[in-house]
Amino acid sequence: MRVGYNTWSMPSVPYETFIPALAEIGFTAIAISVVPSYSIGGRTVENACALDRLSADDRRRITTLFSEREVKLPSIVGNQSLVDVDRGQDDVAMGRLRGAIDLCVELATDGDVPTLNTGTGGQRGDLESSQKRQLILDRVSSLADYAAGRGVVVCIEPHVNAPVDSVERAEWLVRTVNSRALRLDFDVSHFEVVGVPMEDVVPRLAPLAGAAEIKDQHFRVIGEPATEDGWRVEGNGAGRAVAPDGRDVEFQFLLAGEGTFDLPRYLKLMQAQGFAAPIAFEASVQCQARPGYDALAGAAGVYQWMANGWREAGISAD
Repeated sequence: MRVGYNTWSMPSVPYETFIPALAEIGFTAIAISVVPSYSIGGRTVENACALDRLSADDRRRITTLFSEREVKLPSIVGNQSLVDVDRGQDDVAMGRLRGAIDLCVELATDGDVPTLNTGTGGQRGDLESSQKRQLILDRVSSLADYAAGRGVVVCIEPHVNAPVDSVERAEWLVRTVNSRALRLDFDVSHFEVVGVPMEDVVPRLAPLAGAAEIKDQHFRVIGEPATEDGWRVEGNGAGRAVAPDGRDVEFQFLLAGEGTFDLPRYLKLMQAQGFAAPIAFEASVQCQARPGYDALAGAAGVYQWMANGWREAGISAD
């Protein structure tokens, strides 16, 4: 399992900078986000590597930069909403995702085609709406059909507070669509922040995953006195959700080493399931909202934490 980094973490950094810099730090896999823009701390940040900014020359240069450094490109991140009932907005979103699938083909090297990763957009409970449930099924199926024709795999990310927010819903989506071109983009943090242990998640979802990300994180049950004081990492964003047992929780996605994520234990669980693709760290927009957030400086610290985790787990980073 290669030690990877997801450029969702650094939207303002151009590829000419992040590819050599991340390779120099030590990362041997880089997942590239091509979404148009981000909402970070209440402001819109344009993505320097947005799909529509990448000319034919840019695409050739990206392939060259990866090849020169023997770095793998495991995934293209194209997150778009799949639940918009407005036909015009849906056409735009699906067009962007199909364009990102085409980019996967363009950037493939030596037969190694990156996955196209996306969330579903929407909110927790949308699958209980027959209209939204059918929209998700229809659009995921359409993407998978297009991807299959291009030799690409689409990976859908289960996400806290999104329609696909539980192990059962993730399994249902993959098995209902039933396409060889559909897998999961598996980020265990979205389960840990609502109190679901990785031992309950990894054995069920790792076999369905074509891509994987990690974060550090912590959560607390709202109203429990033992976690009220000194819990929050100041400046970092936070969210609220409902745990499977109905309790209200608050969570923060954090930078490496700041939370409770047990990386060696996770790696051993993933290895036991036969997962061998790169695993990429993602700094959430919650982290990016911090005053003075420095994407490249943060990435150096992330790499050391990840490398230590791989060593402690006794797992090769090749």
